[in-house]
Amino acid sequence: EQPPVTETLPILSEKEQLILEALSRRGASFMQALNNVLPGESPYDTLLSLMEKGIVCADSFLPVRQWLNREKIKKSAARQRIGARVKALNAGRFDLVRPLRILTIQEQMDRCFDRCLILCRETAAACGLPWQEALSLLRVQEYTGQVRRGYFVEGLSGAQFLTARLLHPPKELLWLNAADPLQPWGKLLPHQPARSFANLPGTAVALCGGLPVALFEKQGKVLRLFDPACLQEALPLFAESYRQGRIFAGKKRIVVKEYPADAAPLFTACGFIKEALDYTLYR
Repeated sequence: EQPPVTETLPILSEKEQLILEALSRRGASFMQALNNVLPGESPYDTLLSLMEKGIVCADSFLPVRQWLNREKIKKSAARQRIGARVKALNAGRFDLVRPLRILTIQEQMDRCFDRCLILCRETAAACGLPWQEALSLLRVQEYTGQVRRGYFVEGLSGAQFLTARLLHPPKELLWLNAADPLQPWGKLLPHQPARSFANLPGTAVALCGGLPVALFEKQGKVLRLFDPACLQEALPLFAESYRQGRIFAGKKRIVVKEYPADAAPLFTACGFIKEALDYTLYR
């Protein structure tokens, strides 16, 4: 049984109240299942309004993107507006926002380890974890062999803790958006000399063994290499990650205008198309 609506809720319109009551009875529902709640009217706008007020959530990012672009969608052609609503019908379920269970210190520590791999004062602050409380528990876990204490990463202050599975980490290469929460440089760690970059959504950085080795910035227009030896591995992996939508997900093509001369032969091998002096990669 769902909890009753409390007095802390903002003032709701009649349509919003009807949708809220329907979700309270039915639980998480696709939009098409709520079509009969408002007679002769789609619940689309009402659900977005409830999302804006923080009362309803969705298990898909599509409604969130449509809410962010709502002014653009309103000004678009009728066919595009209808298309946006059709996509939202089966994009995901809508449900009431419910209070989260308060996590124990151990649960917060586990999440911090999953996110940052190393637990120290800086990573604890980034995860909202009380450092002094965590430190007391970490000392016990160090004594029982659950974690190892040391000074593993230059730039992080004080004691650092990691779990046993990180004692011999693989030196794999991966591409991340520079603004990704898991990308630590320029956030938890200061940039290394000659390897600095802007933590912007239009920048993708290749990390090998945790160190930045290559960079696509300005929405992919500029390729910079910090470690030329990694080019043979980094460029094919970039093309694969882009086609799979892991980086630059909102762009249908990447046009590289500035790049090292050594990269030119490899572009074609990775699926880039040469257009004048540029190289273009299509998804």
